[in-house]
Amino acid sequence: MENLLFALNVVSPIFILLALGALSRALGWVKIDTLNDLNTFIFRLPLPLMLFYNIYKMNRGTTFEGDTIKLIFLIIGVFTAVVVFLSIILNKTTELSNPQKGSLVQAWFRGNTIIFGLPLATSLYGENGLGIVSIIIITAIATSNILAVILLELYQGKNINTLVLIKSIIKNPLLIAAFIGFLIFFSGIRLPSIIDKPFTQLSKTATPLAFIVLGGTLEISKIGKNIKLILVGTFGRLVTTPLIIILIGLAIGLRGNYIGSIIATMATPVAVVSYTMSKEMGGDAELSGQLVVVSTFLSVITLFFWIFIAKTAGIL
Repeated sequence: MENLLFALNVVSPIFILLALGALSRALGWVKIDTLNDLNTFIFRLPLPLMLFYNIYKMNRGTTFEGDTIKLIFLIIGVFTAVVVFLSIILNKTTELSNPQKGSLVQAWFRGNTIIFGLPLATSLYGENGLGIVSIIIITAIATSNILAVILLELYQGKNINTLVLIKSIIKNPLLIAAFIGFLIFFSGIRLPSIIDKPFTQLSKTATPLAFIVLGGTLEISKIGKNIKLILVGTFGRLVTTPLIIILIGLAIGLRGNYIGSIIATMATPVAVVSYTMSKEMGGDAELSGQLVVVSTFLSVITLFFWIFIAKTAGIL
């Protein structure tokens, strides 16, 4: 019973904020255009600030342990293996178009790590566990950006565009914030109060705003024709990929905060940005959008079970 309540307390705030967003949209309190503008603002300022502060305030002595390095290579390795393995399997079928294949594979490794990962880690461990999670998020974002560009270019029958690859990394506000965060962290510089206070306050708005906006923008429509692909993509994102990383993590000796950090970041739904990239780079944008919606709804349930099982097994 104690473990059930623990898992419920971790996941319920996400469900409530998503529901508030959906309710606000349904009651006409906010329009979809406003939500889209607000989503852009959150991605460009509050979320990068939140990531920056989690790096800026990291514990230098505990964050860069050997287990953290293991986890970084584990994530990069699993993401790459997933792309290669699924691409080989899907290339053998003629039932799917190349845009569908690209969007489906992308869903398996590209999760909503920043919006879900940090609040989940805070619920699990408080601010003490955010340093590890921030490093995982940076690793996941950088790796998934590179792999997504390569994947979608290949499925268009094009050669890899190095310029597009570089742009996808250096123009990402989250990676820019992470770079600045590490720069200040290692330099030992402390921000003056006149800058620190307002930016800290703004960074704390990221989580509630992001979930409310996400809840208000989710719509289930036209999923009938893609239902099989949606189920495969959602199961892969919410169950298969995190399971692989957790099992390998346990095998190499990871426990406690590290397993919790894997669940908080790797068991998250399909990233919203996967829809945008599919639209811009010739993937199946409709399928990507449906994967975002369905996986987000179901993630509230799967995250609850991941946390409950891990807590019961004593590995959290």
